[in-house]
Amino acid sequence: MKFLFFTDTHIRNTNPQGRKDNFLETVLKKLEEIINIARQNNVNAVIHGGDLFDRPDTPPSLVREVVIRLKKLDVPLYMVAGNHDMYGQNPATIKRTMLGLLDSINIINLINPGQKIFFKKNGITVRLTGTHFFYNLDKEDKEGYRVKKEDCDVAIHIVHGMLMDKPYFKTSFFTTIDEIINTEADITLSGHYHTGFGVKQINGKYFVNPGSVVRIDSSLVEISRMPKVTLIEIENDIKIENIVLKTALPGQDVLDRSKLEEMEFKEKKLSDFIQGINSASSFKSYDFTAILNEISKKDNLKKEIVEEALKKIEQAQLNSSFDGEDLEVI
Repeated sequence: MKFLFFTDTHIRNTNPQGRKDNFLETVLKKLEEIINIARQNNVNAVIHGGDLFDRPDTPPSLVREVVIRLKKLDVPLYMVAGNHDMYGQNPATIKRTMLGLLDSINIINLINPGQKIFFKKNGITVRLTGTHFFYNLDKEDKEGYRVKKEDCDVAIHIVHGMLMDKPYFKTSFFTTIDEIINTEADITLSGHYHTGFGVKQINGKYFVNPGSVVRIDSSLVEISRMPKVTLIEIENDIKIENIVLKTALPGQDVLDRSKLEEMEFKEKKLSDFIQGINSASSFKSYDFTAILNEISKKDNLKKEIVEEALKKIEQAQLNSSFDGEDLEVI
């Protein structure tokens, strides 16, 4: 049996900031290539890791373009819902979304909690289960990642959550493979983490995230990354292969870092300014304009930065009784 896995298509009709190409045309071409890969490899099913669309209320005209392409699939498309596929990170709202509509007319097949889908061939039974994104998925007991292996030879579990091979973030909620290593799934497929971590085999179990098939931001990691899909083959053993999409151009051809660098520069200046404000206890008075002028001279701030800061101080004064304790809020 063969399965093709991809994730985080984030289909939308507007360009993300930093994209130089036509994002919609690009993602639809990728979708067509994925359908062709599925056909060429004679897969039994296609699996999507969530965030098919970039928002739950995708315009019908755009959904039509997606449906036209998905109807070319010769096999079922199974998926879990991502956080962008629902309202308020609440799976209970899926029925009110475009993804829910596609599920109701069998264009896609959502795997709901507790549901088990079986594939049988040549004496081998493969079971497919899944977990939609939900608010506490990566915060509490991580049970959305763990499954029992019952009534099957190979258990595949799909989760749209921040599963990572190692902790890269200090402030965001995430789950590491080590935390869920006691799952009985033979293959755990995950989305949500756009960079992905490829294929990891630990204690005879596979953990897979090829990364998003689209690049939304212009970070250096995304510029160097090439979008992939994953082909899974199950016979006497398990073979997993990542396939780079041919329709995916090099990052520098489609991503523009100039706006990101400008934003990073502004954030750095704002951070420096806030630090200067927070050290204002060394000043003899709370004449905020005087403090701002002194900081601007000291750090050689641009005129527009100073003007923006003054506007924020003015607004804070209008909205509240503004004293020294409010400075950090700015």
